[in-house]
Amino acid sequence: MKTAKIDSSLIKHGNDSFTLKQRRIRLNLTSRPDRPQEILKKKHSPINNSESLKHKLAKSSHNNSETNEDLENEFQKPAHTLYRKDKLNLSWNNVLSIGSGLRNLGNTCFLNSVLQCLTYTPPLTNILLASEHGRKCNYQRNSKNQQFCMMCELEKHVAMALGSGKGSVVPRSIASRIKNIAKHMRIGRQEDAHEFLRFVIEGLQNSVLRGYEKLDNRIKETNMIYQIFGGYLRSQVKCLECKYNSNTYDPCLDISLDIKGCDSVKRALELFVKPEILSKGNKYKCSRCKKLTNAQKQITIYQAPMVLTIQLKRFDFTRSFYGGGKIGKIVSFDEVLNLNPYMSKSQHENAIYHLYAVLVHYGGSCNSGHYYCFVKNSNGNWYEMNDSSVSQVSIKTVLRQPAYLLFYVRDPSSIKTNSTKINVNFNNFIISY
Repeated sequence: MKTAKIDSSLIKHGNDSFTLKQRRIRLNLTSRPDRPQEILKKKHSPINNSESLKHKLAKSSHNNSETNEDLENEFQKPAHTLYRKDKLNLSWNNVLSIGSGLRNLGNTCFLNSVLQCLTYTPPLTNILLASEHGRKCNYQRNSKNQQFCMMCELEKHVAMALGSGKGSVVPRSIASRIKNIAKHMRIGRQEDAHEFLRFVIEGLQNSVLRGYEKLDNRIKETNMIYQIFGGYLRSQVKCLECKYNSNTYDPCLDISLDIKGCDSVKRALELFVKPEILSKGNKYKCSRCKKLTNAQKQITIYQAPMVLTIQLKRFDFTRSFYGGGKIGKIVSFDEVLNLNPYMSKSQHENAIYHLYAVLVHYGGSCNSGHYYCFVKNSNGNWYEMNDSSVSQVSIKTVLRQPAYLLFYVRDPSSIKTNSTKINVNFNNFIISY
């Protein structure tokens, strides 16, 4: 009603719709700045301003990208732990007399030498003699086909080698099942000791991981065997333009050192962690710069193992037509090894190691020759283990050897200084052996 009265009144006074449209006010942009308004713009920005929103979204996206990159660069800790590292005893539980020699069954010196080095690995042998795995493993007893269990076989072998009281024993149970350890190996043919060692360690891990195959790799790497022999290397690539660091962490069961041009293990380790410049045809594609750039790459030891295995690369397959060339020179090594200079800077571990075994290859090529080893017994004395022969030697004799494999065990006191930091990593676990 009221609207109709207003309309009729406007028309009555000559204010029809056409006239009203003609009277509308037109506004032009001023050429003079509104100073108070400009001051407010500098102090505040409208929450619904499109440009402001774009800037915030771009900033948020950039921050998220940086956060994701930072997460990728961090070492991923396992969600659970299968075997707590602080359960390991790096010293001998008991002092025992030197064990038996091992009879050669036909070119099995590579096998004998590796088994002897493992037998005198304190944290491993403490577990084997206590039958921590064998007491719970029903794999062999309950299986109709008597499936092979590397852990159970090594338990039996160590008990026999250290407890028989004989001058020598026959490692037949392991030698006869060598194809269960490495399908391509066979008795009667010279095999590489380092390669055989790697397959034995893999077999031991498979034994303790039986039933846990579906776990992710990071959790699997907390198994009993990996906690003894395993560590991690960090490969860091630094863009020389934006200074961004890209980190990759790789599991490591031993360290292989190039000894060309080296006269000592220390020098070989220095070259192992020496930075490499990526340039020219080998440039690095930086994820931040979005282009190929010059970069610096460096490999360091991020997490030191409890037992450190070092392989000296003596077999040079480029030096012989048949792939049998060997670097036979003496490369010096120490009884005590400080790994701290070769660790990642972000780590503050006190990694001090003591030598306990040395494996030697005698001969001109990897296709022939003879393997034997030197081990440090629980009584502190050193012995040469040459197949069936067992003889006591001095540490001076050991340190003069042309080593192929070196075995070091970590000093327990060097771990206690970081005990608070270490224990934090092993509070949560799902099973203990």
